[in-house]
Amino acid sequence: MAARVLRGLDRAIKALVALSMLAILIVICVQVWFRFVLDNALPWPEEAARFLMIWGLMIGGAFAFRNNEHTGIQILSDRFSGRWAQANTLFMQLLILGFLGCLVYGGWQEMSLLARFDTGALGISKAIPYGAIPISALLYALFSLVLVVRCLARERAA
Repeated sequence: MAARVLRGLDRAIKALVALSMLAILIVICVQVWFRFVLDNALPWPEEAARFLMIWGLMIGGAFAFRNNEHTGIQILSDRFSGRWAQANTLFMQLLILGFLGCLVYGGWQEMSLLARFDTGALGISKAIPYGAIPISALLYALFSLVLVVRCLARERAA
């Protein structure tokens, strides 16, 4: 069941990132049309594209992390093998989880503080763009837990 939930989450993330990229494309095309064809630039498309990009990158980064495609420093991981490699992986994931816990907490506080303020051009709550931080950190944490479980399962199997 957990594998099915993760596959569904993967599909949802892929769809959200694809929709984000499509929306950015549409918003930028609208801005170019209004600015250069109609000679009347709109105030909101640049801000909307920026917020869509932030959300798409943060959510897409979590997906890359889940698939071990995220940027990482492999200097220690490449030197270990067997149990030491698994212990290193487990230790790194626990460090990452600690950092993500701080990111969720700090991001939620920041989001709560900015909720009563509106953005300049779109007029939406600033909590919406800042919400990408704690929400993506929760996704990263979920995927990190999945990696920890896999690491422990490999250790038991060995």
